[in-house]
Amino acid sequence: METTLHLINNYAHIGFGSLALLGGVIALASVKGSSVHIRGGRLFAWMMLFVVITTLLAMYFELLPLAIVMCLAEIYLIPSALLSVNRNARAFTGLNVALATLVGLLCLFSAVQFIRFNAGGDRIFIGPAVLAVLFGFLLAQDVAMLRRRPERPNYWVRRHLTRMILAFTFAIMALVRIGMNLGLSLEMTVVLPLLVAVTVIVAVYRRYPDGRGATT
Repeated sequence: METTLHLINNYAHIGFGSLALLGGVIALASVKGSSVHIRGGRLFAWMMLFVVITTLLAMYFELLPLAIVMCLAEIYLIPSALLSVNRNARAFTGLNVALATLVGLLCLFSAVQFIRFNAGGDRIFIGPAVLAVLFGFLLAQDVAMLRRRPERPNYWVRRHLTRMILAFTFAIMALVRIGMNLGLSLEMTVVLPLLVAVTVIVAVYRRYPDGRGATT
């Protein structure tokens, strides 16, 4: 019975993940702010909610710390991205403080995991360190934004796209590592996708320079 439930949950995870990736591709490939972009983003956000749920259900059968990190990362990234385009939300500051706390805990956990994985070992696992640096970067951005909320339009475009690109990347990581379980190394399923994401984010930063007076 448990095997059947696990299999059903796994198929649901892959199905929702595939729809989320489709929505993400549509959102990232379409004109920013267009109806197609918005609908693609909504599809991605809603499907990722179900991906997170199915991932957490899978923890009943096998506890995977990395999967939990991925879920919490999505819980941080998607609301943070949405708040970047909904800055007039009544609870904007409070929600961002909560999200900054969450990403700070993810940074700390990843750093601890890096130390634990590499203590006394012959092989160096860089995956947790890469995650720690990534979460630390996002935390630094949040702290700076909360201290002084910028008014430059391109700042918020970059912030939104950065978080959506990373959310899309974590979705791919979760689908490949947990849903498909291809047996690839931590570096192949974590470090490589994040390097690709960083490359895309650099292109976004060049496309939307954050100079004063810049426009979208």
